[in-house]
Amino acid sequence: MELIANSKGFSSVIGTTFMVLVMMFLGTSVFLWTLSQNTIYNEAVRARNLEEADRIDEHIVALNGNYTVLGDQVTVKAVLKNTGSVAVQIINLWVLDTDPTNRRYANKSLDLKLNPGNVLNLGDSSNATVTLPGADPNHVFVSWFVTARGNTVPLEQMQEIEQEDVIVAQVAQGIGYLAMDFDAFKVYEYASEYQLKDFPNGTGGYIVTAANQVVFGCKLTNYDPSGKNRSLTLSKDSLIWMYFPAQGKQVYWYIVNVDATGSVQPAYTETVLGYGETGYVYFASKSCGIFSGTNDKQKAGTVGPAAINLLLIGKIGSEDYGQNIPFVSVYCS
Repeated sequence: MELIANSKGFSSVIGTTFMVLVMMFLGTSVFLWTLSQNTIYNEAVRARNLEEADRIDEHIVALNGNYTVLGDQVTVKAVLKNTGSVAVQIINLWVLDTDPTNRRYANKSLDLKLNPGNVLNLGDSSNATVTLPGADPNHVFVSWFVTARGNTVPLEQMQEIEQEDVIVAQVAQGIGYLAMDFDAFKVYEYASEYQLKDFPNGTGGYIVTAANQVVFGCKLTNYDPSGKNRSLTLSKDSLIWMYFPAQGKQVYWYIVNVDATGSVQPAYTETVLGYGETGYVYFASKSCGIFSGTNDKQKAGTVGPAAINLLLIGKIGSEDYGQNIPFVSVYCS
């Protein structure tokens, strides 16, 4: 009877307890929802910051700009270089006709991907041709590229080079299409069967240990002074030739591929240097086109001064190419 008499108070306690439980449930739900939204927000901010960092790290240069106009078709010639640390996608090319009486512009969608260090030569191709009604070869054009991250890359005009400057550059660095950086001439020894020691630094290439098996590295640039901006391809027949005049002895090392880790590759794939591109070329094998480790390692074998010549064979554009770069001498100790 007493429980029945106090049923009102008992119901109040139960109701209060239930209300507290409901409030706790709702509060916990709101807290968990707020926490999930905060996590989503932080992830979005982190992704946006990463995207912005990648955008800032993009470094593309567009050099040697030139234009060919045929009717309403404007073809842009340029060399694109990725000098940054992230891969870049070029998605658009804009061309502006700066004629003051009728300024107009047009664009062309692109899908060009350049990894860090890549060089792309845009020549006479539909990829770089923009339809611009009323285009005139006598007008002045300005163009720029747009990346997928929103950066714009202005195209720098090709600079006219006086013939005297070309001659001086050729004599100073090596006569012909390819020029050699003599300060970057290197020699390597082996750490193992295929692995180069101290790669990529090596040592100065002008002192060679006669008794050790070595590899030579040469830094070459394709200048193509013809004005045609052609790529240059080095075939498997290219080699370094060493001659000891006092002994009348000669030794040679054929061209090889060396990967980014400093490992000499067993089979040679043709080396291509685009117009304006600089790269290292390596010579290691006594056999043409292959490298089989110990059997193909080569050493100078003689003590004394020696002359070195680069005998380069291949293609410049679609034409046959051959060049001898002399002026290097070494001392074998």
